[in-house]
Amino acid sequence: MMFRCYYHFAESKNPKAVQIVHGSVIEVVWTLIPAFILIIIAVPSFALLYSADELIEPALTLKVVGHQWYWS
Repeated sequence: MMFRCYYHFAESKNPKAVQIVHGSVIEVVWTLIPAFILIIIAVPSFALLYSADELIEPALTLKVVGHQWYWS
């Protein structure tokens, strides 16, 4: 890998230094596409999350107390 870097970034081949590394466009693209996919997945899940948070009057309530070695 060191020889490959030396070959591609040698001063004799490229005497003027460039501030932007090659491939910056593809880096932006492969960052934004997964971000948009996650947003597309997240939006419907918010509706499901908020609908599951509705309080409904329960028909039966259980009180369970857990002790260190037994349940009561």
